[in-house]
Amino acid sequence: MSPGPTAPQAHPGCLRLWREENDQLVQQWRQVVAQDSGQSLKQQAAHHVLDRLRGLLHRLQGLPSALSVLPLELTVLANTLTLGAGLTQRFMKDHALDIHRGLERVLDAIGAPLPQSGDLWKAIFQSPFITPEMLLPLHLLVGLQGALWLTDNHPGDLAILLCTVLRRQYEESGVPLLEPTEDLLSLLSMWNPPIGELDAPVILQDARSLRDVLLTTAAFLQGLHELHVGNLLLALSSLQKAALSLCPRPVLAQVHTALGACLRKMGHPQRALLHLLEALKAGPGQGPPLLEAARLYRQLGHTTAELDSLRLLVEALSIPQNSKPSLFPIGVELLIPPPSPASCLYSGTQSQARYLLASRCLQTGRNGEAVEQYLDLLALLLDGPMSQGMPCSVFLSGGSQVPRLSEVFLETAAALIIVGRFHDSLTVCEELLSRIVLLVPQKLWLGQGGASFKPSLSPAPPPSENPSERLCCLLWASAAHLLQGQAHAGLGARKEALEEFSRCLELLFRVQPMGRAVDQDAGGDIGQSLNGDVVSSNEDELPSEICPSMKVLQRLKAVALISRGLEWVAEGQDARALQDFLLGVQVCPGYRNASLHLLHVLWRLERKDDAIAIYQKLEAEADQQQDDSEGLLPQYLESCMNCIGITEQESLLQELRKSLQRPSSP
Repeated sequence: MSPGPTAPQAHPGCLRLWREENDQLVQQWRQVVAQDSGQSLKQQAAHHVLDRLRGLLHRLQGLPSALSVLPLELTVLANTLTLGAGLTQRFMKDHALDIHRGLERVLDAIGAPLPQSGDLWKAIFQSPFITPEMLLPLHLLVGLQGALWLTDNHPGDLAILLCTVLRRQYEESGVPLLEPTEDLLSLLSMWNPPIGELDAPVILQDARSLRDVLLTTAAFLQGLHELHVGNLLLALSSLQKAALSLCPRPVLAQVHTALGACLRKMGHPQRALLHLLEALKAGPGQGPPLLEAARLYRQLGHTTAELDSLRLLVEALSIPQNSKPSLFPIGVELLIPPPSPASCLYSGTQSQARYLLASRCLQTGRNGEAVEQYLDLLALLLDGPMSQGMPCSVFLSGGSQVPRLSEVFLETAAALIIVGRFHDSLTVCEELLSRIVLLVPQKLWLGQGGASFKPSLSPAPPPSENPSERLCCLLWASAAHLLQGQAHAGLGARKEALEEFSRCLELLFRVQPMGRAVDQDAGGDIGQSLNGDVVSSNEDELPSEICPSMKVLQRLKAVALISRGLEWVAEGQDARALQDFLLGVQVCPGYRNASLHLLHVLWRLERKDDAIAIYQKLEAEADQQQDDSEGLLPQYLESCMNCIGITEQESLLQELRKSLQRPSSP
């Protein structure tokens, strides 16, 4: 069908009534926004306006498409989509279908077939039958389509659409389009939507406002992407463009936070700090700039300022955030997705922030505050409405940036030992063991195919059948017994300490390489391991998700053996201590602390030749690369390792050096 006198035309009286209805509904919406009534009443009134707009659109689209009606129909469609997205605070699949249906009706009205390529936009903007009256609502739909594509992370589709729009824009202005560009920000800057005439149907949000929203959103999202992939100069340029545009204060706070993160990574801490201060001014009480400030102060070595920032972060996240959706239809905040845990705009939950504060206090020697923060964190996690039956394997917020609940128990127990609260540490470990006892396997075999296990002997084991999870549970239970042993040692109860260290080792030696039938019991005759039957496994043959746990397993074995050996030394049983120290060196090669304890006891036993051999090996390894597991171990295990440091290390090494310098006897 070709456009012309034979095309369907609407009666002028009906067209006038439909337009008046559209204009009245838009004015009614504006009155709703200006009212002093509560948010819920405003939303009810806005939903009423939306329902009537949908009814009007349904009546218009129930008629054959007509050129005379299309400007009003597309305007009503744009108003409906704008208000609908604003009220739901998101774009949905139905919105894309509504735009597609509207474009099909445009092609039908101008008598153009549907393009085989499926690019309706290109067919419309290349058509000579598109009237100036239709261009205004079409540009509105371009803006809405762009908003939808940005929220779906399809900026390339928007760039292609804008190239099509700009070709027509420049043709109508008589100015040829210069060399085409694929840069979305440049395309948005060149896009110049038409201004509506006074007699045009009233619109909720004009196309130029939408363009400005798209430009700010695209600059911000592009900056975040470049920051994530490490293109810092490009990220800085895009984020600075977003900061100079008009955007709501919460979004401006996010932009300044991202700029602070970018400048911190670029090595400009003072400029980064200025942007973080601007972020806090724009959005006081927000978590992301406080967390980024803590990262910045940590990088600078300003520990007091770092911990102050984390305390403010905990306080900010403890205040409920009542986010009220804006009744203004479409703004930048509507198009920005929630930050991922890897984003600099992600501040986490209150429990995550409190954990970070507790662990940093422990790492920086603020042990008293660390204990209080850990205990508050456990109370927060266990006293809430979801505490009943909370599995100890869950992450604090569903993300792996923080340890699991079981590790929070273990770190709390380790912190309590450091400050001398041994009985409290025993209580925390008992609570953890009571929660995971059903998950600890009787045996666990590891090999190339993964892992298999023999379940616990409990009458009703939990449904979890994941061997890697069972390995984690075994490690947690072993660490709990290790910490209980250290707590008993702190109380002077050596018998109980020896029992707990042996229980820890018995659990750890349940892990066997696949195919080995040896049933070792480190709590009993562990001496047979001296003959080379130590449980170990080649990490190259293990699944990647198990390898980190195997590093923890090896280090736990060494720490438990050294801890038990120290108790034997205190009991005056140096021979048994020697056995444990030898095993500690064997199960965890490269662990310097184990070698030092072995060296010490050999020297005490007057086995100086053996001691000198160990010393020479240590000296040869001193210049080599250190154990790559250092710094990658769980915090609770680092604390356990600190408890078994050898105090007279330097004096012992000096004595050995002097011994080597003396001439040997003839």
